[in-house]
Amino acid sequence: MRKKISAMAALLLVAGVALQAQQEPPPVRSGVQVVEVPSPGDAILSFRPRGTTTVEMRGTERMPEATVELKVESRPGFVEIDINRGAIKNLQPAYTLGRDFLTYVLWTVSVDGAAMNVGEITFDDAKPISINVTTPYQTFWMMVTAEPDFAVNDPSPVVVLVSQAQGATGNRALAVPGRLVYYTNYTDYDTSPRPEPPPPGVPQELLQARKAVELAESSGILAHPTPTEEDLLPDELRTRQTLNLARSFLAEAEIAFAEGGRRQETVQFARTAAQIAENARALSRGAVGGIYVRQLERDLDRLRARYDAQAEELRRLQDRYAQLEASLDEERTRSKNLETQLLALRERISLLEDRVERAERENTRLANERDQICGELRRQLSSIGQLQQRGGELVLTLASDILFDFNKYDLRPEARENLAKLGVVRQLLFRDAPVRYEGHTDLVGDEDYNQWLSEQRALAVYRYFLQNRLARTEDEAARTYLEEQLQNIEQLLAMTYNQTRRNLEQRRELLTPLGSTVMGKGMREPVVPEQGRNEQNRRVTIIFPQTQAGEITSLCQEVRASP
Repeated sequence: MRKKISAMAALLLVAGVALQAQQEPPPVRSGVQVVEVPSPGDAILSFRPRGTTTVEMRGTERMPEATVELKVESRPGFVEIDINRGAIKNLQPAYTLGRDFLTYVLWTVSVDGAAMNVGEITFDDAKPISINVTTPYQTFWMMVTAEPDFAVNDPSPVVVLVSQAQGATGNRALAVPGRLVYYTNYTDYDTSPRPEPPPPGVPQELLQARKAVELAESSGILAHPTPTEEDLLPDELRTRQTLNLARSFLAEAEIAFAEGGRRQETVQFARTAAQIAENARALSRGAVGGIYVRQLERDLDRLRARYDAQAEELRRLQDRYAQLEASLDEERTRSKNLETQLLALRERISLLEDRVERAERENTRLANERDQICGELRRQLSSIGQLQQRGGELVLTLASDILFDFNKYDLRPEARENLAKLGVVRQLLFRDAPVRYEGHTDLVGDEDYNQWLSEQRALAVYRYFLQNRLARTEDEAARTYLEEQLQNIEQLLAMTYNQTRRNLEQRRELLTPLGSTVMGKGMREPVVPEQGRNEQNRRVTIIFPQTQAGEITSLCQEVRASP
């Protein structure tokens, strides 16, 4: 984690520096470069005050088939160099050497490496034109370089011809030993192959002017966005004014070319534009003047300001790093606490798994016991009556053939035996449940009589269970309540049908405390809807409430009969 935090801090710092680098223009890049040209020797010549010397120039690896033969004559105060038209052979167009090259320039280079532009090698219908130039140097060597225009101040590093030796006849110069070295500010040319030749019909001078302005605009301080007026150095202002002047002459040349028929003016303005653009490029790169040093001083001030900002950012990041370290310590402590809690949870889980395993074994045992109990309950219930689900309630229809005789409500002796069994089952499944009792009769006789008879039958079964409960109850308050209920039921059972008809109000008063516990259905809801005697209609149903029904059906699902 510590390594990650350190890496993050470093990335933040690098990102801040990169962002500032994107927002600010790069400093001026300038400086003299040293170029050495391979030579077999005898290339540096010191020419005698009088006489003419023939010198050969041979092609480099850039253009090995090219050759030039020239004559050098020393005159008072200068040296004259003459190249005839036929003396230049196998020199291919300059644009074949790179996108930035359009012409060739002849240079005389002093012993100490100072190169002087002495003239352009021009072509007419792909044939070189004779040139005659001079140089103030007395001792020098010569080279031809590919250039963007004729007016360059410093040579490019693309050398195509180098002076090699003196001719076999004539006046001979003094060969001076030494390396062929020259200095230049211009080395960043585009030497990638040009996809196609320059457009035909455009004067060579106009092409050179366009390229000169293009190179100046992307050179040195001119490549920077124009700063505010207060930030402009005097030399920088002069440099930008020089570039603008070159642009204006180039615009004049373009107008003259566009109008046609003004070739002389096109060439005149184009060569002027190229010359001025080269001066602007030289100024912008520090090749002349002191602008480079002053620009470096201004860039140094900017770098110091950036350093101060970055130092402040570094301090902020260090503070943030300290905060992250503190947070890391807290996380470590929290992690240790969580590990301790995790171990405790694992121990608890292991204990719970043991308990679950024991519980599963116990559940299996209880399930086996339940199956046994439920099987016995089913057997007992099937011997007592028929159990059915009715809505949310459980309805037990007592076996009608053992309850009552025809037109009777006294329980048969065998009925008491079955009710005794039911009392045990009820004690197990429906202890103290508010059970209801409904009596039914055969489809014989008067409706009012059968209503009374069905009530008497329901009361007889209810009385049996009250007596059973009273025998098992020890609580005095509960016993008093049960005894009152029994006394009330005994009075109802003692009333004959005729007494009931004469004392309907009294019977209603005795039935009211029972509520819905006891109900006579008379001849309604018969099992067999046929007139006459039928033991299936002569019955009592015991209705258990919904909650108790849910208990028994959840305990023994198989107990539920078809509706």
